[in-house]
Amino acid sequence: MFKKSLNDFMNYFPFLIEVIKRDFKKKYYKSILGVAWSMLSPLLLMVVMSIVFSTAFKRSIPYYPVYWFSGNLIFNFVTTGSQMAMNSMVTNASLLKKMRMPKYFFCISTVTLQFIMVLFSLVTYFAVELIFGVPITFNIIFFFVPLIDVYLFTLGLGMFLCAYGTFLRDLEYLYTIARRMWMYLTPIFYPIDIIPTQFRFLWELNPIYIYLSIFRDLTMNGIMPSERTFIIATLYSVITLILGIVTFKEKEDRFFLYI
Repeated sequence: MFKKSLNDFMNYFPFLIEVIKRDFKKKYYKSILGVAWSMLSPLLLMVVMSIVFSTAFKRSIPYYPVYWFSGNLIFNFVTTGSQMAMNSMVTNASLLKKMRMPKYFFCISTVTLQFIMVLFSLVTYFAVELIFGVPITFNIIFFFVPLIDVYLFTLGLGMFLCAYGTFLRDLEYLYTIARRMWMYLTPIFYPIDIIPTQFRFLWELNPIYIYLSIFRDLTMNGIMPSERTFIIATLYSVITLILGIVTFKEKEDRFFLYI
């Protein structure tokens, strides 16, 4: 079964590339600035958030604009990518009915497109680091490691949500509420130090917090995270991806009845 799935993936891989290209063109259709919005949008939002929160947290968070930028970058990718993947079967219903292809390709395409947007945003992120004088160390070259973990986690979460969201449309609204709660449980704009010690373990169970901590250590703090932290992050990603794949494969034969 694994060999058949791998053969299908390789046979239809050129189609996956075309789907990603199609989604990319659709995203910026008739847009004057196009890809530039991927860099300008978080930058403009960073300015606003820094004005609002930097005074409150400037003593406990050095380089606050960079701190917020990194948190928003990772959190938005996970939540937006997974939510769009959840709706990918419905969004591509007409194409699914006309062509035979692995259905999970649309989840991969959606998450990959969002990941490409993150890569564009990284240009702005590193530019902001230079502007604010964040010390750059050798450890920054490993910034891609947490991003790979985040990509795999988001893909797995997206496939899991898609497996149920295709049948239960209310899941989209529930997930929107969950996203808001998840945001406040992630230290995007506030320091983890403000959380009482006895409750901090709840934050440490949050996968995004783990990924974000690694990313900030590598790119902002010049610190190489511990092996234990890397292992935990990878386990979150691999387990979520496997769960997403298994759940998706179990449900996909019934998708045509609901799209």
